[in-house]
Amino acid sequence: MSLIRTQAIVTVTIPGHDMGRAAENLRQALAPYEGARIISLTSKTNWLEGWNGRTSLLAAIDYTPTNTAN
Repeated sequence: MSLIRTQAIVTVTIPGHDMGRAAENLRQALAPYEGARIISLTSKTNWLEGWNGRTSLLAAIDYTPTNTAN
């Protein structure tokens, strides 16, 4: 998938396996993107490290760029 000017890839990684916390971190990571809409989402949980593992979310988003030209 190639990205256009109004798309971005956003990732978050948290310690542990709490998907609720990972989702909240993703919401915070999307805050700088005006009108962000997730168009694709994937997760990866590392269970081999036991309960001390980590969870990652990767989101492809579409957003409305802010006009910075004056």
